[in-house]
Amino acid sequence: MNGEYSPGQRLITNDLAIELGVSRMPIREALQRLEVATGLVTLIPHKWAAINVISREDTLEIFHIRAVLEGLAARLACPNMDKKQIDQLEKINRKVIELGHTIDEETFLDFNQQFHAPIWRAANSPRLVGMLRSLYDASRSYRYMSVLLPGRFEEIVAEHAQIVAALRKGDPSEVERVVNNHYQQTLVWLMRSMQETAEEKPPVLDPRRGGRGRKKRSADRSWRSAAYSR
Repeated sequence: MNGEYSPGQRLITNDLAIELGVSRMPIREALQRLEVATGLVTLIPHKWAAINVISREDTLEIFHIRAVLEGLAARLACPNMDKKQIDQLEKINRKVIELGHTIDEETFLDFNQQFHAPIWRAANSPRLVGMLRSLYDASRSYRYMSVLLPGRFEEIVAEHAQIVAALRKGDPSEVERVVNNHYQQTLVWLMRSMQETAEEKPPVLDPRRGGRGRKKRSADRSWRSAAYSR
């Protein structure tokens, strides 16, 4: 989920079992769940699992759905969230701001999950939360691309502040609009990141068609130096 393996790379069950120090059975089960729930991998029977190449169409589909469902969850959550819960969201956002350029991508995404998860719970809709979790997992690797872009980090915390302000107003329609816009903006940045990546790197061969993937290099963390440098 964190981008350690690159699109197109083959995952061999035996290799993963040795790397993680477990038997092959839980590895197979985990890969099967990833295929069904997130579409992140495709299992090649009796051979390997292939990490699916992230396409523009996949990203558009996932984030258009997420924008609508996250907005709905926020709308449902709005009348159920009290001052203490909203204060906690603001506290999380302030913590991210305080950490500023010292925060790494993984920690930032963990804080992002901490911010949105209480809204999901307050929606009181288990089926909706189940769909959101599936979409969240499916889009986790995509979000690494968006936060790498200088300037997006600042926009995210600003958008989170807008969500907090809308929740304080107690207007479900306003909350839904602000949250929907938050995910639409994430999609805009993702499209930009994918375009820049496509221009800089050669095409990735899909192992499902006989090509071979490669281990992803450490992500460029230049976005952190740009965040809150003003």
